[in-house]
Amino acid sequence: MSKHRLSPTPLPIAKRHHGSKPFSERRIVITFDNALYDELILLIFSFLDSRDLCAVEAINRNCSRLAGDNHLWRALFVREFGKARLRGGRGYYGRADGRIAKRLPSRISPLEDDVLDWKWMYRISSNWRNGRCAIENFRECENSRVDSSSLSRVPISLEHLPPRPRWFVLLAGTLTIFAASECSQRPIIFLRNRSDPPMTFKCKSQLSNGPISISSMALDQSPSSSRMTSHGPTVSLAAFLSTGEFSIYDHDPSSAPVAERRTYIPLHHHRSPVTHAAYHHPLLVTLSHAFTLMIYDLSGDTIIHTQTLSSFTSHPPTSVVLSAMPLTSSFKLVLAYAVPVYPSHWSVGATELIISRSGSVSSSSAIFADPPVTPLKPGNLVVSRTRSARAFDVPQGWIDEQKLQQMRVQWCRKVKRVADTQTDGKWVVLASGDTPPPFSTTSRDSSSSSSQTLETSPSTTPSPSTYVSSPSHSSAHLQLYRLHMPSPASTRPHTHAPRLTFIRTLHGPSGPVSALALADGRCVCLGVHGSIWVWDLESGSGAEVEKSSESADGGVKMETSSGPSCGTVVFDERRIVSAGIKGIEERRFDI
Repeated sequence: MSKHRLSPTPLPIAKRHHGSKPFSERRIVITFDNALYDELILLIFSFLDSRDLCAVEAINRNCSRLAGDNHLWRALFVREFGKARLRGGRGYYGRADGRIAKRLPSRISPLEDDVLDWKWMYRISSNWRNGRCAIENFRECENSRVDSSSLSRVPISLEHLPPRPRWFVLLAGTLTIFAASECSQRPIIFLRNRSDPPMTFKCKSQLSNGPISISSMALDQSPSSSRMTSHGPTVSLAAFLSTGEFSIYDHDPSSAPVAERRTYIPLHHHRSPVTHAAYHHPLLVTLSHAFTLMIYDLSGDTIIHTQTLSSFTSHPPTSVVLSAMPLTSSFKLVLAYAVPVYPSHWSVGATELIISRSGSVSSSSAIFADPPVTPLKPGNLVVSRTRSARAFDVPQGWIDEQKLQQMRVQWCRKVKRVADTQTDGKWVVLASGDTPPPFSTTSRDSSSSSSQTLETSPSTTPSPSTYVSSPSHSSAHLQLYRLHMPSPASTRPHTHAPRLTFIRTLHGPSGPVSALALADGRCVCLGVHGSIWVWDLESGSGAEVEKSSESADGGVKMETSSGPSCGTVVFDERRIVSAGIKGIEERRFDI
């Protein structure tokens, strides 16, 4: 009997009984990842704060994916910072790439290029709140880019410029425009971009062949002037000279030359140097050193001067904010300024001017009033309505105890000198220029809206013939006011009248204030000693971005040339540019 032969088909692999158990005998392990749907996990994560979310990301890949959800960070951003955008912006100038916030390199996706990275926006706003930034000094920039006839063809180093002049600084996206107030034959304006070397062009006067200086600069905030190109936004700049004349320049980053569009030479009696300007095409508003407000219409091929206004009750320092009103085709101009208070003190006031194409001027409580110097033509831009409010208002006649108590509270907030006043149309900040008292005073709660009068000892009681203000208000603390300008349709006497309401005192700076900047509910303060503070005006929280540069004996290392007012500070959504005793420095918060 022959043997049975094996089949040519290979035998199956033998089972390993000592290895893993069969599928039927395996036990399913339930974890946090596979037990819940992603929507439930995101709902749980929505109750966490930013620190907990960052800690959860380190658990595993699935938690990292869910904890970095864009909608989750958007809800957290709105909950903590109030608005679904970065704060501090002016006009329509944005980033060169067209996004509000840049993306993390590890999260770049072509399909989601139009989606905002809310986690990165939260990081930028958190850096603002904590004062975390990267510092760059502009003196490191050399070998500026040159142009044809109007540009310098020699390398320019900012270290060789005169020490610490008054600087005018403007921010337009990633572009920084700055110029010194020093006198020269042809003042120089610098244009600096992060990715390109600095560029310069010179201003020319048609009235004087001697030394002149730049008195002010203004950027066009209209959408038509901020067309985005691959190299950055196209900007329109108005430069004002000490002779009273000004020119409008256009700068396109894709082409090197800076084109001079138009030049205006005012009449002889209107050639006072311009100290403040606001430009929103086709409207240009200037405020001169003599506190004369002038309105220009730039809608045509030539610059037309339409109206001149004057004031005898408002005084510098001051600030101007111009915004468009699309529904009415009008413009709103808000001014903050110093007002005198009896007997020899100061407070703050604000005025709203509505500018439209009208030929009549009506005012409820106007401080600016003067007939136009040129005949009004149909369609000219003129002031149609003005309203004013003061933080220190003395009631007329006899008053009762309640009004007397309010007067005493206001009386304690007046100052002997004003360092600066700033407004963004909603908030008004007053910086005192008083010298700190030689003795310590009791601290006050920053959220308190009232002040208490300190009692002085008999040895320090002032003479009856002289008046000394309360020492608790002679410090560098800032006074924050809320500007209420109700709609004219709902205005009622003594009910909806314009008013300035004191909100709180902003504590922080330890020395005199050099300059303020205010925009979109955020305030930045530059001290004479070089310190920089940032406040969120709605919450009242503040952070010290830069400490003061003081020597061991408490003095300043470097003295300024023209006192506290020589400093300059500006900011946008991502950075602060300051010009003070440390030179011109840029602090970026998108790190």
